[in-house]
Amino acid sequence: MAFWTSAASEPKRQHRFILRLPQLQSTEGGAYAEYLCKSVTKPSYSISETPHQFLGNTYYYPGTVTWNTVSATIVNSIDPDGNALLYEALVNSGYLKPNLQAERVTEAGAISSGISTVNKRMALGALGSVSIEELTGEGQVVSIWTLKNPFITEAKFGELDYAGDELLNLEVTFRYDWAEYEIGEGLELVRAIS
Repeated sequence: MAFWTSAASEPKRQHRFILRLPQLQSTEGGAYAEYLCKSVTKPSYSISETPHQFLGNTYYYPGTVTWNTVSATIVNSIDPDGNALLYEALVNSGYLKPNLQAERVTEAGAISSGISTVNKRMALGALGSVSIEELTGEGQVVSIWTLKNPFITEAKFGELDYAGDELLNLEVTFRYDWAEYEIGEGLELVRAIS
């Protein structure tokens, strides 16, 4: 039955979602709050193709699957401090500021312990699980996208402008190995009503 002929059925709506980043926290005590997310792209994938030419014709075969990045726009709040959340995620991913690198190298040129670079294990630990939940009008979860092995590849801290009075936004891009799609409990409730 089409959603426009039944009040019990409805399409998914663009504005009904929650971006969950439960492990994104700062040492200042702030943690990412779901209400700060303004928009997020859903996972998508591309399949490469390999051509084969034979007798004047070209035939195509599917190749490898590549999951595309997910981008989110998040309001940069004072508490929790969005700048601190993303900066600490970078540090917790293994980034060592140049001044700290210099402190950990002795005058003789020996490297002391604690030298690190950004790496996947630490980046996964810094970000934790990332999921996008789509909701019904009643707030029931109808579907969940979970990014597997996600890490931040780009963080933009916004743009300041004396002529503007808009909310300051953070732009975050996530890379992940693959995504899983799960039907939420809310879909069963919608089906039961229909």
